[in-house]
Amino acid sequence: MKLADCQALDTLPYFQRDGEGKLILAEGVAERIIDSHAHVGLNYLFARPVDQDREDEEPLTFFPARGNPVDMDVYSAVCFTKENERIAQRETVKQAYTTRGFAATHTAKNLVNEMKRMRVENAVILAVDFPLGALSRTSRHFLAAARKYPQLIPFISVHAYDLFMERKVRALAAAGGKGMKIHPPMQLVRANNRRVMKLLKLCGELKLPCLFHTGASDIAPKFQQDLPAIKHFWEPVERFPEVTFIFGHAGIHYYKEAIELTKKHPNVYLETSGQPPARIREMIDAGIPDRVLFGSDWPYYMVALPLAKVLLATEGLPDVRHKILYGNARGLLDRYGIAAGGPG
Repeated sequence: MKLADCQALDTLPYFQRDGEGKLILAEGVAERIIDSHAHVGLNYLFARPVDQDREDEEPLTFFPARGNPVDMDVYSAVCFTKENERIAQRETVKQAYTTRGFAATHTAKNLVNEMKRMRVENAVILAVDFPLGALSRTSRHFLAAARKYPQLIPFISVHAYDLFMERKVRALAAAGGKGMKIHPPMQLVRANNRRVMKLLKLCGELKLPCLFHTGASDIAPKFQQDLPAIKHFWEPVERFPEVTFIFGHAGIHYYKEAIELTKKHPNVYLETSGQPPARIREMIDAGIPDRVLFGSDWPYYMVALPLAKVLLATEGLPDVRHKILYGNARGLLDRYGIAAGGPG
């Protein structure tokens, strides 16, 4: 199924337009949703914090909401035009030195507004810490955003090679961090790295579920391609059965390997952002529908795009749809005692 762009999602029966012409989830499609993978504005080095209260008519997602064709049957990042791929890469790098441009629109207020339109009750927001830990303050900013917007559930991030890693993790968890985000390509580590293993042991002690970026994005540099491969996850998953591993993007193009690992280890969940309906259906048919989670990866994508793919994958399966969009995440959060505010 090919669409002119993300705005054409309103041609699907799941969406309609509100009085302002904005895309919304149609009534009766799904009444309760939890987004297990989202972000607000990141900032590093010399960039000032994003103004989390800023409100924009249309936030600038890395994958454009307009003017970029979408093939619903492939991993979403495959669809970037060459020009939009260059823009997305440029805007990602800019977060290191300025909050002008796309990043300025990646605010908690804009995310919450989009959540309301898509009937998303809560969203897990994921910080990402860079190797220069002293110049990376995203976890503190995400915690502050979640205090103001209780619909948001903050996962912290501390780089495995931070000299004060254990002290920082304990302090951020005590300040309200509900889980840990580890991003092998951006942090230049593998899941079975000895320092990552130390970090995972600490997460087990503090009862912090861990969401990893897994799989190589189609627009990632070649030197990053091996870092998030599923083959590196077998050892830590087996060594730390007390730690919940959430595979962000369900391994991207390594999704079959991710399914295999998940079937063998009950402490692994697959999060679906970017994945096409056929692959999501493979996860369901593999007998693990209780460990598949919806995620949007906002502001990489607008929430409606990955949501539409889950809805297509679960057509005719209302119980499975409820599990993936809400029930599985709610059960996981409840198991960790993670409460969150309503949609407000």
